[in-house]
Amino acid sequence: MTTPSHPPFFAAPENLESLRLYSRTLRSFAAASDSSQVAKTLLQIIELMISNAARFDEYCTSNIEWIGDHFMREVREFPNLADDKRSEAITSAFASAFRFLCELEFVQPAEPSIEVRRIGRFVDENLELFTGNDRHQITFARYSMPVQVAKKLLNDPAIAEFRKFSQTVEAVSKLKVDWDSELDERRLHVEAIKQGLKDATSSYNFVGLVDGFRQLAATKLTERRVAFWSLIVLALVMIAPPTVQISYVASHLDAIESKKGLLLYTLPTILAIEVILIYFFRVVLAQFRSVKAQVLQLDLRIALCQFVQSYAEYSMKIKKDDPSALAKFEAVVFSSLVSESEGIPSTFDGAEQLANLIKSIRGT
Repeated sequence: MTTPSHPPFFAAPENLESLRLYSRTLRSFAAASDSSQVAKTLLQIIELMISNAARFDEYCTSNIEWIGDHFMREVREFPNLADDKRSEAITSAFASAFRFLCELEFVQPAEPSIEVRRIGRFVDENLELFTGNDRHQITFARYSMPVQVAKKLLNDPAIAEFRKFSQTVEAVSKLKVDWDSELDERRLHVEAIKQGLKDATSSYNFVGLVDGFRQLAATKLTERRVAFWSLIVLALVMIAPPTVQISYVASHLDAIESKKGLLLYTLPTILAIEVILIYFFRVVLAQFRSVKAQVLQLDLRIALCQFVQSYAEYSMKIKKDDPSALAKFEAVVFSSLVSESEGIPSTFDGAEQLANLIKSIRGT
């Protein structure tokens, strides 16, 4: 129990001095009256009050409020009483003092001392020594007063505030549980958003990579179309000179003898043009094949980007048991597609072949 907020009663200097004077007077009276066992027991209670004044002030607040002034009045009046009235005053004071002792025994957290128990046994064994209101006060102190003291303590404003505090603690505990639950939900939501952002970032990166590959593929497709139509044009141009010459010869068979020299003179030029056209046709054809192979490689990379994230997670799991489980699969899937550049004639090779052809013609 906490330190009382009310002013001291038993420990007050004037009351403590009155109790000491009462104790000395009572001791003298008890020594002179051998038959007064009540006076001797009352003297024990008064000495307990003097030696434990602060303790009685702390735990006997109810009786201090109810009968404190009446008890101290009896204490102060006792030394001035006549001898024939002191026995009656002692039994009355004993009833009041016993009430303080019973409250102390009931309220204090510690077990009552042997001396307090001895006083209680004396009252139980000698209840017939008390009559009238004194007996009623002792019976009340022994049986009914604890209920009244407990009721007063329970209705005390401090206890009411404590009950409110308990309710507040319960409400705060419930609020904490709700907050923890909401915090867990928000944490899961944040984790989901974090994972979503991570996936979105990964997806965005792959989407950007795929877009780059697609733009490059579009450029290569344009190059392939240009190379294809260049092949068509070169093929038509290659066919045109022989076709024109054959058509001319077929349409002028009668005059062919007179123009034989002209035909022989123009033949080397036509052959040279054909050789040059064949060379460029081969170069454009090789370029067309190279661009076609590059388009296939870009298509492969675009396809790989569509499953590389899932493949990375899957391969990480499956390779824990068998590192070579996907070796053949990876060798097939990730093998590169390269263009065949070995048969592409260089520019200097074509020029050298043309020079050899001209030399052979001049030699004839």
